[in-house]
Amino acid sequence: MGYRSDVAYTIRFSGEDDTKVKQSFYTFLAEAKANPETAGCFLEDEDHFNVVESAWTINFHASDVKWYESYEDVQMHEALMKQVLSWVDDGNEYIGYIFARIGEETNDTEQNYGGNWDGDWLYLKREIVKDW
Repeated sequence: MGYRSDVAYTIRFSGEDDTKVKQSFYTFLAEAKANPETAGCFLEDEDHFNVVESAWTINFHASDVKWYESYEDVQMHEALMKQVLSWVDDGNEYIGYIFARIGEETNDTEQNYGGNWDGDWLYLKREIVKDW
């Protein structure tokens, strides 16, 4: 069985200068695809991971998964988030991201964000689910 989580993140590029935004997006993509630690993300099923070139966006969502740091696929996504953080720390003004994870326990949530982000992209929400 194991402990299960719902995990999602979005990486987006935006700004006033479309040429620079586009250049940043494609440079980021090239770096991520060339890096052995992150390249596997781009081989994922499109139901979970997709690149929307027309919107300069990378999205990931997986429900009911074992999100253990020791798992290779989790390490790939964590490495991609580290690449994003590196870009943010280097002052790239066009990149923004939000990462969210909801675990099985009611108080087990995680949300990280940075760069040029918008809170409407992705947010946590618990719901009551009923069978009537």
